[in-house]
Amino acid sequence: MDVSEAIKRRRSIRKFKPDLIPDEKIKELIESARLAPSGTNTQPWRFVIVKDDRTKKELQKAAYNQRYIRRAPVIIACCADLSAFKEFSVRVDELIESGALPVQTKEKFVPYLEKGMRTVKKEDLVTAGATNVAIAVEHIVLRAVELGLGTCWVRWYDDSRVKEILEIPEFVEVMALLPLGVPDEDPHPRPRLHIDKLMYLEKYGVGYI
Repeated sequence: MDVSEAIKRRRSIRKFKPDLIPDEKIKELIESARLAPSGTNTQPWRFVIVKDDRTKKELQKAAYNQRYIRRAPVIIACCADLSAFKEFSVRVDELIESGALPVQTKEKFVPYLEKGMRTVKKEDLVTAGATNVAIAVEHIVLRAVELGLGTCWVRWYDDSRVKEILEIPEFVEVMALLPLGVPDEDPHPRPRLHIDKLMYLEKYGVGYI
Protein backbone atom coordinates (compact mmCIF):
# COMPACT_ATOMS: atom_id res chain seq x y z
CA MET A 1 0.00 0.00 0.00
CA ASP A 2 1.43 3.41 -0.96
CA VAL A 3 0.81 6.67 0.87
CA SER A 4 -1.81 7.84 -1.63
CA GLU A 5 -3.87 4.69 -1.10
CA ALA A 6 -3.58 4.97 2.69
CA ILE A 7 -4.85 8.54 2.52
CA LYS A 8 -7.82 7.51 0.40
CA ARG A 9 -8.67 4.51 2.61
CA ARG A 10 -8.39 6.30 5.94
CA ARG A 11 -11.67 6.61 7.85
CA SER A 12 -12.65 7.67 11.35
CA ILE A 13 -13.38 4.28 12.91
CA ARG A 14 -15.82 4.02 15.81
CA LYS A 15 -16.51 0.27 15.75
CA PHE A 16 -13.68 -2.08 16.62
CA LYS A 17 -13.22 -5.82 16.74
CA PRO A 18 -12.10 -7.17 20.14
CA ASP A 19 -8.77 -8.37 18.69
CA LEU A 20 -5.80 -7.44 20.85
CA ILE A 21 -3.17 -5.26 19.20
CA PRO A 22 0.35 -6.73 19.44
CA ASP A 23 2.97 -4.53 21.07
CA GLU A 24 5.07 -4.84 17.91
CA LYS A 25 2.40 -3.03 15.90
CA ILE A 26 1.96 -0.35 18.55
CA LYS A 27 5.71 0.25 18.51
CA GLU A 28 5.63 0.47 14.70
CA LEU A 29 3.02 3.21 14.98
CA ILE A 30 5.02 5.18 17.55
CA GLU A 31 8.13 4.73 15.42
CA SER A 32 6.23 6.37 12.54
CA ALA A 33 5.43 9.28 14.85
CA ARG A 34 9.06 9.47 16.01
CA LEU A 35 10.16 10.12 12.43
CA ALA A 36 7.78 13.06 11.94
CA PRO A 37 9.15 16.58 11.34
CA SER A 38 8.95 19.31 13.98
CA GLY A 39 10.05 22.91 14.38
CA THR A 40 13.82 23.03 15.10
CA ASN A 41 13.52 19.26 15.54
CA THR A 42 11.94 19.88 18.95
CA GLN A 43 10.02 16.56 18.93
CA PRO A 44 7.63 17.50 21.77
CA TRP A 45 5.32 14.52 21.24
CA ARG A 46 4.79 11.99 23.98
CA PHE A 47 2.36 9.05 23.91
CA VAL A 48 0.58 7.22 26.73
CA ILE A 49 -0.57 3.77 25.61
CA VAL A 50 -3.72 2.70 27.46
CA LYS A 51 -4.90 -0.93 27.45
CA ASP A 52 -6.38 -1.38 30.93
CA ASP A 53 -10.17 -1.55 30.76
CA ARG A 54 -10.70 0.41 33.98
CA THR A 55 -8.57 3.24 32.68
CA LYS A 56 -10.37 3.16 29.33
CA LYS A 57 -13.68 3.36 31.18
CA GLU A 58 -12.50 6.46 33.02
CA LEU A 59 -11.29 8.02 29.77
CA GLN A 60 -14.68 7.31 28.21
CA LYS A 61 -16.34 9.20 31.06
CA ALA A 62 -13.85 12.06 30.66
CA ALA A 63 -14.72 12.15 26.95
CA TYR A 64 -18.39 12.77 27.73
CA ASN A 65 -19.25 9.09 27.49
CA GLN A 66 -18.33 8.53 23.86
CA ARG A 67 -18.73 4.75 24.10
CA TYR A 68 -16.52 3.69 21.22
CA ILE A 69 -13.51 5.06 23.08
CA ARG A 70 -13.67 2.31 25.71
CA ARG A 71 -14.47 -0.34 23.10
CA ALA A 72 -11.19 0.22 21.29
CA PRO A 73 -8.52 -2.31 22.38
CA VAL A 74 -6.01 0.54 22.76
CA ILE A 75 -6.24 4.26 23.38
CA ILE A 76 -3.22 6.42 22.61
CA ALA A 77 -3.17 9.68 24.53
CA CYS A 78 -1.18 12.04 22.30
CA CYS A 79 0.57 14.72 24.32
CA ALA A 80 2.89 17.69 23.94
CA ASP A 81 5.73 18.11 26.42
CA LEU A 82 6.08 21.89 26.61
CA SER A 83 9.43 21.60 28.39
CA ALA A 84 10.85 20.29 25.11
CA PHE A 85 10.88 23.86 23.82
CA LYS A 86 13.51 24.73 26.42
CA GLU A 87 15.95 22.38 24.70
CA PHE A 88 16.37 24.40 21.49
CA SER A 89 20.12 24.67 22.00
CA VAL A 90 20.53 20.90 22.33
CA ARG A 91 18.39 20.24 19.27
CA VAL A 92 20.32 22.84 17.24
CA ASP A 93 23.61 21.18 18.23
CA GLU A 94 22.24 17.87 17.00
CA LEU A 95 21.13 19.41 13.71
CA ILE A 96 24.55 21.02 13.22
CA GLU A 97 26.30 17.73 13.97
CA SER A 98 24.07 15.94 11.46
CA GLY A 99 24.87 18.49 8.77
CA ALA A 100 21.33 19.81 8.57
CA LEU A 101 22.31 23.31 9.78
CA PRO A 102 25.48 25.40 9.32
CA VAL A 103 27.77 25.86 12.34
CA GLN A 104 27.05 29.61 12.56
CA THR A 105 23.44 28.80 13.41
CA LYS A 106 24.46 28.26 17.03
CA GLU A 107 25.82 31.77 17.58
CA LYS A 108 23.08 33.54 15.64
CA PHE A 109 19.90 31.51 15.92
CA VAL A 110 20.13 30.01 19.42
CA PRO A 111 20.48 33.34 21.30
CA TYR A 112 17.48 34.63 19.36
CA LEU A 113 15.41 31.61 20.33
CA GLU A 114 16.49 31.69 23.97
CA LYS A 115 15.61 35.38 24.22
CA GLY A 116 12.18 34.65 22.81
CA MET A 117 11.63 31.81 25.25
CA ARG A 118 11.98 34.21 28.19
CA THR A 119 8.89 36.14 27.11
CA VAL A 120 6.81 33.55 25.27
CA LYS A 121 3.35 32.83 26.69
CA LYS A 122 2.20 29.34 27.58
CA GLU A 123 -0.67 29.50 25.07
CA ASP A 124 1.88 30.09 22.30
CA LEU A 125 3.80 27.00 23.38
CA VAL A 126 0.56 25.02 23.43
CA THR A 127 -0.18 26.14 19.87
CA ALA A 128 3.31 25.14 18.72
CA GLY A 129 3.00 21.83 20.56
CA ALA A 130 -0.39 21.12 19.03
CA THR A 131 0.93 21.75 15.52
CA ASN A 132 3.93 19.49 15.94
CA VAL A 133 2.00 16.71 17.67
CA ALA A 134 -0.70 16.79 15.00
CA ILE A 135 1.91 16.01 12.34
CA ALA A 136 3.16 13.03 14.35
CA VAL A 137 -0.36 11.76 15.05
CA GLU A 138 -1.25 11.79 11.37
CA HIS A 139 1.84 9.67 10.73
CA ILE A 140 0.34 7.17 13.18
CA VAL A 141 -3.07 7.37 11.55
CA LEU A 142 -1.80 6.63 8.04
CA ARG A 143 0.60 3.90 9.18
CA ALA A 144 -2.32 2.30 11.03
CA VAL A 145 -4.25 2.06 7.76
CA GLU A 146 -1.31 0.25 6.19
CA LEU A 147 -1.25 -2.20 9.13
CA GLY A 148 -4.96 -2.93 8.79
CA LEU A 149 -5.88 -0.87 11.85
CA GLY A 150 -8.36 1.94 12.39
CA THR A 151 -8.24 5.12 14.45
CA CYS A 152 -10.37 8.14 15.25
CA TRP A 153 -9.16 11.58 16.29
CA VAL A 154 -10.88 12.59 19.55
CA ARG A 155 -10.63 16.16 20.79
CA TRP A 156 -13.86 16.41 22.82
CA TYR A 157 -12.95 15.61 26.41
CA ASP A 158 -12.42 17.17 29.82
CA ASP A 159 -8.74 17.99 29.56
CA SER A 160 -8.07 18.30 33.29
CA ARG A 161 -9.81 14.99 33.99
CA VAL A 162 -7.81 13.14 31.32
CA LYS A 163 -4.60 14.54 32.79
CA GLU A 164 -5.69 13.41 36.25
CA ILE A 165 -6.53 9.88 35.08
CA LEU A 166 -3.22 9.43 33.29
CA GLU A 167 -1.17 11.30 35.92
CA ILE A 168 0.12 13.73 33.33
CA PRO A 169 2.33 16.51 34.75
CA GLU A 170 1.48 20.19 34.50
CA PHE A 171 4.01 20.97 31.74
CA VAL A 172 2.48 18.33 29.43
CA GLU A 173 -0.73 18.96 27.47
CA VAL A 174 -3.07 16.36 26.01
CA MET A 175 -3.64 17.12 22.33
CA ALA A 176 -5.81 14.17 21.30
CA LEU A 177 -7.07 10.76 22.28
CA LEU A 178 -6.64 8.16 19.55
CA PRO A 179 -8.71 4.97 19.90
CA LEU A 180 -6.97 2.17 18.00
CA GLY A 181 -8.03 -1.27 16.87
CA VAL A 182 -9.04 -3.56 14.03
CA PRO A 183 -12.00 -1.91 12.26
CA ASP A 184 -15.39 -3.58 12.55
CA GLU A 185 -16.92 -1.25 9.99
CA ASP A 186 -16.09 0.10 6.54
CA PRO A 187 -17.57 3.61 6.33
CA HIS A 188 -18.20 5.22 2.97
CA PRO A 189 -15.98 8.19 2.05
CA ARG A 190 -17.20 11.41 3.61
CA PRO A 191 -18.08 14.38 1.36
CA ARG A 192 -15.26 16.82 0.78
CA LEU A 193 -15.10 20.29 -0.73
CA HIS A 194 -14.06 20.45 -4.38
CA ILE A 195 -10.37 21.23 -4.85
CA ASP A 196 -11.25 24.48 -6.64
CA LYS A 197 -12.59 25.81 -3.32
CA LEU A 198 -9.32 25.08 -1.56
CA MET A 199 -6.52 26.45 -3.75
CA TYR A 200 -5.78 29.94 -5.03
CA LEU A 201 -3.09 31.40 -7.26
CA GLU A 202 -0.70 33.98 -5.80
CA LYS A 203 -3.39 35.73 -3.71
CA TYR A 204 -6.22 34.46 -1.54
CA GLY A 205 -9.46 34.15 -3.47
CA VAL A 206 -7.87 34.17 -6.93
CA GLY A 207 -8.96 31.02 -8.72
CA TYR A 208 -6.25 28.52 -9.63
CA ILE A 209 -6.71 27.58 -13.29
